[in-house]
Amino acid sequence: MAYKLLALDLDGTLLNDSGLISEKNLLFIQKAREKDVKIILTTGRSYPSALPHIKTLNLDEPAITYNGALIQKGDKILKKIAIDKRVIRDLLSFLKGLDFAPIVYPDDNLKYYETLGNFSNDFYDNLKSFERELIKVPDLLEIDWKNVLRISVIAEKPDIDFLHSELKREFGGKIRTVDTYFSIWGFWIFEILASESSKANALDYICNFYGINRNEAIAVGDNNNDLDMINWAGLGVAMRNGLSNIFREADYVTEKSNNEDGIAEVIEKFILEK
Repeated sequence: MAYKLLALDLDGTLLNDSGLISEKNLLFIQKAREKDVKIILTTGRSYPSALPHIKTLNLDEPAITYNGALIQKGDKILKKIAIDKRVIRDLLSFLKGLDFAPIVYPDDNLKYYETLGNFSNDFYDNLKSFERELIKVPDLLEIDWKNVLRISVIAEKPDIDFLHSELKREFGGKIRTVDTYFSIWGFWIFEILASESSKANALDYICNFYGINRNEAIAVGDNNNDLDMINWAGLGVAMRNGLSNIFREADYVTEKSNNEDGIAEVIEKFILEK
């Protein structure tokens, strides 16, 4: 198969644990681009947070952010999927009733919260460098929310299955939930999205945009929020440093981690050798 699109998660995949793209990965991404392979960044981050890496790679292709809720190409928004406005207040009330501290991400690229609970120091110390513009408000329920792309909760592992179960029981198909583990920081981020928001759906949109078949796409990730695109792509790749359940779903697991130029390995094996 001659692959035409390479979808790359950021944290734990393209970026090393210092939050940087290695020189070798940069070199091999350029080699892939010389073979007319589209490079698509797919991340749970906001677009402003992903933008420095888009600029580093000098990408002209659309980027997928907010785990599929936003597809943006430069200043142009190609697709935006907001959570149904009618359930926002109920979601916030439900989470607060369970003693969780929600963070609201509307499309103004700001993040609104009342408290970060037990994770305040960890969140600020570890995420403030790339998720800025945190706005503390007295009461999230007093705001008339519009165009909310996601609602997040910082949590510990025992909370994750509970949150998935409770949100599904209460809201059913009105929303989609996904979680991401940040191993270098030791906490999880649980996310609520619109029901149709996913990296896989966003990649399907981009493939149709370029006239590329899904079998001609490679998707590389390391975490639970990458699982849908790994299953969707013609070749789903899990990073060696990823969660073990991702290994079981992937077509290929890299020999090298995100700190050892694992993306260069994927490009060399499946794009350049072909």
